[in-house]
Amino acid sequence: MEKDIMPKGLFSGNISKGFTKWAKMSDAIAKDAKYVGVKVDLVGSNPTETKIFIILNMKDIDQMKTFGEREDITKAREDGEVDVYNTTLISFIYEEYT
Repeated sequence: MEKDIMPKGLFSGNISKGFTKWAKMSDAIAKDAKYVGVKVDLVGSNPTETKIFIILNMKDIDQMKTFGEREDITKAREDGEVDVYNTTLISFIYEEYT
């Protein structure tokens, strides 16, 4: 594995209004995310739709963090009923099997 390859990130987060509300919010910020090199590869939820699990593909970890902390993005995520301050990075993913 090359060290300069940027990883994907596996995240979890709490949501309070279900998966569909989260997906609409994600669609609304996708263009801005793509501009900074962040793309959602996969998202799933638990059966009660109170928790999501996300694999993000990112070009730059620092830029992804800065993007997530932007006031407009934080507000969009809060409006989408995401528990913004309890989103958790579970692990970086450097290798995958498909």
